[in-house]
Amino acid sequence: MNRFIKSSLVASIVVSGITSSSFAADSLAESFSNGKFKGGLKSYYFAKTYEDSTKVDPSIWVNGGYLNYVTDTLNGLTLGATLQTSHVNHKKANADNATYDRWMDASGSVLSESYLNYKYGKTALKAGRQYVSTPLVLGSSSRVIKEAFEAYLVTNTDIPNTTIVAGKIAKYQTRTDSAGGVSEFAQGRIGSNEMTSDGAKTVYVKNNSIENLTLQGQYLDVTDLYTTLYMDALYKIKGDMKPYLAAQYYDTSYDSSATEGNSMYGVKAGVNIDGLKLHLSYTSVADDNGSYVKRGLGQSAYKSYTASWDSAGWKSYAPGADSWQLGASKSFGNVSTLFRYSNYDVPTATSNLKEMNFNIGYKFSGEFKNLKASVTYSRLDYDVENGDNDTLQTKLIYSF
Repeated sequence: MNRFIKSSLVASIVVSGITSSSFAADSLAESFSNGKFKGGLKSYYFAKTYEDSTKVDPSIWVNGGYLNYVTDTLNGLTLGATLQTSHVNHKKANADNATYDRWMDASGSVLSESYLNYKYGKTALKAGRQYVSTPLVLGSSSRVIKEAFEAYLVTNTDIPNTTIVAGKIAKYQTRTDSAGGVSEFAQGRIGSNEMTSDGAKTVYVKNNSIENLTLQGQYLDVTDLYTTLYMDALYKIKGDMKPYLAAQYYDTSYDSSATEGNSMYGVKAGVNIDGLKLHLSYTSVADDNGSYVKRGLGQSAYKSYTASWDSAGWKSYAPGADSWQLGASKSFGNVSTLFRYSNYDVPTATSNLKEMNFNIGYKFSGEFKNLKASVTYSRLDYDVENGDNDTLQTKLIYSF
């Protein structure tokens, strides 16, 4: 355990000691002794094959895991910490190592969570390093290292059927440091300028007061860069096939007067036929001459209804993009299957993309309970000569 992790753990203990100084020692001891550990072991192998024979086909095999500890609640206060580790066992890189350097190539450890959570009535304050899950701030868990944020968030549920979250995102820990190590808490991916040192402010609201209707919206202000507003509505229709309709809207404004903002809307419909889930979705970005719609912070903040598996659907946020997707999924006992076909039509002809994703997963039982395996194959068909590629992703995860 490196000096940084030790220092962070010591700081967490000091904070807990100061905060709990008025509590009886026995109560403090009990909160720690009743705390709970959980963790997981991961082994991921990714490989990409290019249609262009002049390119090197990269691959990478990474093993790692995480260990999480959360104290029992003491007068409304809980403390939590999560340590993640990742180690590259094999790597076949491109000439510039561009394919996996920002996504998978990470050897090292990071204290991704180190927070205090204080709850009083229906209001809670969570402060420190933590995982965040909102439409515009959402860290990805699709790689060995899960993304996290240094955040200070207040959550309130006083209004019936309503959740409100507000606060500041100070720093962002992504997957790698683009140099073979694990990302530190900073301003996001190296070279991407996802945040400034002043961070971001956000407000999120979710309401389900009306039966079968869920509404949510979020406002994100990334200081000195941009603001994005996101809203969506999901209506579930009663019936044997469990049909539903959904609509979404993004609106982005840039702080720089030289950069024109943009907006996007999306619609989605789906049914469930004896466990076979089907959906059809469409998204459209309004202005061909504007800039990209900003999707938010974190590599899972792709809430576009045409988001895909391998490319994540980033082209659906491009100026003037019209995109549609057909999806299907079904489980057979411990086996899960998923298929998606996505079409991204971007005004620049060579930017068009057709993407297919196939995923199969298996949850073991009996002596191998808590072990999961999955295989994902993706085909990316670009409207450019020798531009296609295939991706294989295999994952083995044991949780305890």
